[in-house]
Amino acid sequence: MDKLASQLFIVIIFLFTNSIRAQSVNIESVNAYWKIVDRLKQGDTLSRATWKDFLNLEGNKIYVQNQNFSENFLESYRKTLQYVYNLKNEDKLKKMMDDKLNNWMAYKINQYKANEDELKQYVSHLEESAYLDSIYLKAWDWLPKKLHTKSPNTQIFIIAIDNDALVDQGRIVFTLWSVYNQDKLKYGILGGHEMHHVLRKPINFDISPSEEGLFYLLQTILNEGSADMIDKKYSFDKAKDVVYEYHFEELLLTKTDSIIREIDTAIQEMSRTNGQKYPSIKQFRNLMNYSSGHNPGYYMADIIVKSGYRKELIKNIQNPFQFVILYNKAAKKDKLDPPLFSDVTIDYIKQLEKKYWKHN
Repeated sequence: MDKLASQLFIVIIFLFTNSIRAQSVNIESVNAYWKIVDRLKQGDTLSRATWKDFLNLEGNKIYVQNQNFSENFLESYRKTLQYVYNLKNEDKLKKMMDDKLNNWMAYKINQYKANEDELKQYVSHLEESAYLDSIYLKAWDWLPKKLHTKSPNTQIFIIAIDNDALVDQGRIVFTLWSVYNQDKLKYGILGGHEMHHVLRKPINFDISPSEEGLFYLLQTILNEGSADMIDKKYSFDKAKDVVYEYHFEELLLTKTDSIIREIDTAIQEMSRTNGQKYPSIKQFRNLMNYSSGHNPGYYMADIIVKSGYRKELIKNIQNPFQFVILYNKAAKKDKLDPPLFSDVTIDYIKQLEKKYWKHN
């Protein structure tokens, strides 16, 4: 091998190995959390400066900014964290846990405290390649083969505050309590859900301002509804094994029938007025109970799958127009008579598909 070829070989190997190393699960925030609470259990307090430094760790910072937590909320969290981990408060804390809804912040924090040993054991395996493999496999189950790719530049963070998960600008953040509980149901499903958002590569359409609300609706119900097939089904099927905060009936199934009917009415009005009367993004967010598309997305996707159109859903995983069309087709077969979109609405959606969809 000549000198130039040798140098090129070294560069290629360097780029290849670094692309592999680039993707890992960042548990820096979790390790910092254990150090903080160890001190609190010894009777120490959590200073505002230490708390600020903790929140500025990358995973925490992404999560806090995405959730738009106020300074008052974060200060309340700091004080509650001190209270929960102070061993002098054990008896009072037990009584508070009997009324978790009125002590919700303390309840969430206490879940980390009460399950610390199990959580530490779980975290010890998150940096293994098997965990990332499980995430991709679960995501690919609900993607067409052309999207069975990996995203090595996607940063994945596990943090130890709150109990949610999110994707923010291509970065994935799991709260430890959420991913631990979901993985107990089926290994990798929460990660698969969030990675599905990344790998699905939603299509950005060049639309008019009057269509922004409708396209927000169409994109979000497909985005969350399809990804919910990866994890939420297990939460329902194994409800007896799921802790209180991950019973998703309220999020996914609250007034779903009426939401679909109101969406239908709104789209009919857009059709009747040729797009002159239209709901805004805010109006559609409110209509969906600020669920980010989970409601009615989960309900619609579930009916599509139960009615035998799983392959069609996966084939059209980037096509928000087909999601509505497929739902209506599936709902007509469902013996429980779920709400249907009107012919006017379906015709309007088909017109939009003909106008905008060029990726089939």
